[in-house]
Amino acid sequence: MGGGVPYLTDSNAFEGALANAGSKLLAVDFTATWCGPCKMIGPRFEAMRPEFPFVDFAKVDVDDNQEVAASQRISAMPTFKFYRHGKQVAEFTGADENRLRALLAEHGGPPTAISSGGVVVLFGLKARPDCNGRRGTVRSFDVAKGRYAVALEATADAEEETLALKRDNLVLTCKVALAASDQAALPDTLPAGVDEGLISGYVAEKHCYLVRPFLPSGERGAEVELPAACCRLPDGCTAVVVGLQSAPEHNGKGAHVVNFDAGAGRYLVALTATSQLRLRLGNLRT
Repeated sequence: MGGGVPYLTDSNAFEGALANAGSKLLAVDFTATWCGPCKMIGPRFEAMRPEFPFVDFAKVDVDDNQEVAASQRISAMPTFKFYRHGKQVAEFTGADENRLRALLAEHGGPPTAISSGGVVVLFGLKARPDCNGRRGTVRSFDVAKGRYAVALEATADAEEETLALKRDNLVLTCKVALAASDQAALPDTLPAGVDEGLISGYVAEKHCYLVRPFLPSGERGAEVELPAACCRLPDGCTAVVVGLQSAPEHNGKGAHVVNFDAGAGRYLVALTATSQLRLRLGNLRT
């Protein structure tokens, strides 16, 4: 039904779509079979799907799913609502294709925020320096405040606690490929035969990661300090642009790693629905 755009037939399906979208945008067309303008704009909504690969598209028939239509206060059709991190970020009513495309472009960029469940390590905290180096799990993201609720793990010296933190003080742990690049060589401290590791910390003043290497034995080795330019982030990873000299206005922006061109030694990253950059390895950090 709907050219591949799924219909959300009950409240469970609607809540599931919100949860599954995660940090992606969920665009919902609230429609009705008897609505003339809906019949006109519906196929155009469906046709926009390939243009916005970072958006989840869905429909709600207000007659078949009256519970969700009521909970979302739908009073006219078609109404388009847009959700991110489980919360509504925009809406409009009417069959205005230009308005629809504009809102998808504005809000439908790649998922650049750390998703709930992401494991992070804290660094650079001045008010709570005792928390630097501690691990935690992202529980939620407050878009309005730009802060993550991070549940810190208990340590021998500190109890569990939850802090509201900026992205500037979080490095995302993830598996990375390890290799020399045109920007940096692998240090002698890295065990021989190792080409993968897990980020376990960040040294901001050196732009280096602390990495637990995956040893040939299958075990994880001791932490090694490695230049960020020697650590290739995986496709789909959330990152932050850093150290750009030619376009410094992009420094500090969230980015989504689309892929890595090994021949050119460059990432292709998406910043928004319509803006992409090609970056050297050293110009990103998790």
